[in-house]
Amino acid sequence: MLLLMARLLLIAVSAAHNAQPAPMSPEVRAAMERIDRALGVECTHCHVQDQWSDASKPQFATAKNMMAMVKAVNEQLADVTEVRVACATCHGGQTKPSRLPQDRLKEEMAKWPAGAPEDRRLAMSVYDVTLGVGCDHCHDPADWKSDAKKPFRTVARMTRLFDLFPKYMPETARTQCFMCHKGRTKPQGG
Repeated sequence: MLLLMARLLLIAVSAAHNAQPAPMSPEVRAAMERIDRALGVECTHCHVQDQWSDASKPQFATAKNMMAMVKAVNEQLADVTEVRVACATCHGGQTKPSRLPQDRLKEEMAKWPAGAPEDRRLAMSVYDVTLGVGCDHCHDPADWKSDAKKPFRTVARMTRLFDLFPKYMPETARTQCFMCHKGRTKPQGG
């Protein structure tokens, strides 16, 4: 009896080990491979091995929400830019997107004159570091409040994304413009 049970267990283990993943369409496979590369992970980061539709891992729900967020961001910005974001735009091969480099932020803030309002210094320094630009990228030096430059007008549109992000991101997530822009005026598309 014990020998029979051992053989059955061996057959079951062998069958499970040799099990092939469920077939998936080429589109789904390509999407999963893009996510794997974008986050630098294997399929089992989000999925339960050999139970690919099992949604029990928290990463599965996060990934599903992130895919919906990418779609929503691209829809919201369709008339602003031709660049389309993807998982790799923010993640760049890491499970957590990069953050604003604090040393660069402090360096930029130190350039401001004494007495400048702290909130203004911080906001403008964040934009400068995030986009890799100077003040005159958005502002007309002859009239700092002028909206004649397209980047000046785009800022309001981009900041509205911060109303969108919480609908899709985990409560603990904190977004920054730098996560997508990484010192460039246009994020790398997907």
